[in-house]
Amino acid sequence: MQLLRLAQGLRQAGRHRDWRALQRLDADLGAALRGWTPSTVPSELERQALRALGEAHAEARQLCRDEMQALEQTLNQMREGRERWRAYAAHGGQQLEDQP
Repeated sequence: MQLLRLAQGLRQAGRHRDWRALQRLDADLGAALRGWTPSTVPSELERQALRALGEAHAEARQLCRDEMQALEQTLNQMREGRERWRAYAAHGGQQLEDQP
């Protein structure tokens, strides 16, 4: 079933931190769900597929949030470093530890 393949793809792309693949799979998922017509009474296979897909999508969202936090932290460290380099340059390259 297509939904199970998408769930597996989301998990695999997440494990490999393949952000482009996650983006593509998310778009594929949206298209698949728009085109999907569920049965009046979903079969056990459909319920399992939707459950697996929901779990895989939640994991992918969490990975993205975690990566955004890590990137934000890196950018903050870079900003702090930039300020130190500016202070260093403003003092003509003199060692800052000589300053009171």
